[in-house]
Amino acid sequence: MNIDNFRKKVWTRFRGTARNRLDVDPSNPMCVDNCPNIEGMTSPRKQCLLNLAYGLLPADEAYLEVGTYHGKSLISAMLSNPPRTTYACDNFSEFDVNSFNITKDNLLQYGLQNLVTFYDMNFRNIYTPTHLPCKLGVYFYDGAHDYQSQFDAIALVEPFLADEALAIVDDWRFGLDSGSYACEATLDATEKSPNEWKLLYELKARFNGDRKLWWNGVGVLSFNRTKR
Repeated sequence: MNIDNFRKKVWTRFRGTARNRLDVDPSNPMCVDNCPNIEGMTSPRKQCLLNLAYGLLPADEAYLEVGTYHGKSLISAMLSNPPRTTYACDNFSEFDVNSFNITKDNLLQYGLQNLVTFYDMNFRNIYTPTHLPCKLGVYFYDGAHDYQSQFDAIALVEPFLADEALAIVDDWRFGLDSGSYACEATLDATEKSPNEWKLLYELKARFNGDRKLWWNGVGVLSFNRTKR
């Protein structure tokens, strides 16, 4: 993933600092839900960001999403983009028991069912060469948000990232209505890494479920396999 190119595209797509403002023309792509019939815990701005990142993936790099629920974020990322190697992981332990079937039906509805390699397992078990044979250019983590899970999500994925890669971490905002340690644990893990991580954007939310902004906040980080 070319991070400089990604940053230029973000500046253009989200009109600079408008990415964290409410007074945006509703016809702007950042305000449009590209799969409105699918239930999900996301917002149009986050969908737009994932779609942009996925569309910039080189042909020899992959996308990994941990935590899919009903597949809204996954579908949002893939729609109208060239096909890329795509992995998704969820053990569906947190929400309703039929989520896996709902996710498969939603992928089928959009003709994406054969373009995703899906792993129904604890996310910690996915980080193996067998499960992830293609280097990851974009990594979206929306799994468990307790401290240890968030820390492991960064520490375990590093060997499988491309030499230059993008990590998008959901539920960045800590609050009584979310209890997410995404920010604290992610930054702790990147600080302990022997490689170079940079926090590119902290995308805001006013509360958990903020559809007009970034739902519960998003952290966007770059990874470079360069020894500090």
